[in-house]
Amino acid sequence: MGATGISGIGAMESGTFRKWLVGHGCRIDHSEHHQRHKGQVVVTVHREGRKTEVPLGGSRQIIDDRVVRRACEDLGLDPAQLPGPKSRV
Repeated sequence: MGATGISGIGAMESGTFRKWLVGHGCRIDHSEHHQRHKGQVVVTVHREGRKTEVPLGGSRQIIDDRVVRRACEDLGLDPAQLPGPKSRV
């Protein structure tokens, strides 16, 4: 896929996404859990009565852009505000 994935957001490290979520009023549960049979660390993210689960393991783990977009939609956030080049969206 290269630097830009199928939804046009581009590659994002989990640490960057985690900081962006917190900066936009999200609360991340510290009780991380492993997704069955995949070995991924998944956290629950809460914002204004909404919640979603996101794989936010190591800070340098690259998150699939479809997961980033879904999390933004689930939490009522605008993916156009994600950090990085404006050409992502």
